[in-house]
Parts: sequence; structure tokens; C-alpha cells
Amino acid sequence: MIPAEIRAVDIALFARLILDAADYPALSDAERMDCEAALTAAKAAVEGYTGLSMQDCQLEDISYAIKAMAAEMVDSHQITAQSGTMNPTVLQILNMHSTNLLPGVEGG
Repeated sequence: MIPAEIRAVDIALFARLILDAADYPALSDAERMDCEAALTAAKAAVEGYTGLSMQDCQLEDISYAIKAMAAEMVDSHQITAQSGTMNPTVLQILNMHSTNLLPGVEGG
């Protein structure tokens, strides 16, 4: 699964709000909105951190990072753990693919 294919139902599954995609409609409106908002926020955070376009990204490990980050947001209603640090697995994945922290080639 690539980032552009991730849907709110995938976040609900990853966060264990549901055990089957068919159960997604049974979630409350608030729970579905939380999943949608967390997905949007996680994609934006990953895009901002890495510099990669989530529409064009073909990296499946980035999808895992997005789902893990969004599930944490759904679980705790915040972007970071209480210790103030990002999930180490998510951070490692994002660091492997970060392009916006590298100096650009100027001139020619």
C-alpha cells in the first residue's frame, strides 16, 4: 500500500478500533472523523518532515509510518507520546527518506 491509497478505514484497522473493514460504518461519526483527521495530519506531518509528496510517493514503509502516526493520534489524541518523543520506528523510517534536510544543488 502506498501513501495515496491509505484511507480512514485503514487507520481504524491499524488502531484496532475495528477488526474488519466492514465494521467501519458502525463506528460513531466522531470516531470516523478522528480517523480522517488523524490520517490528514499524519500525511501532512510526514510530508513536512521528509519533503516527499504523499500523492507521488511510492514507498510502502512511509505508509506504515503514516498509519502508525495516525493510530497514535487516534489512541492518545495527540501527535507525540507523553515522553515528548516520536515513535522510534516511525522516526527511523522518516529519517531514511528525508529529502528536505539535504542541501540543494545550486548552480551547475
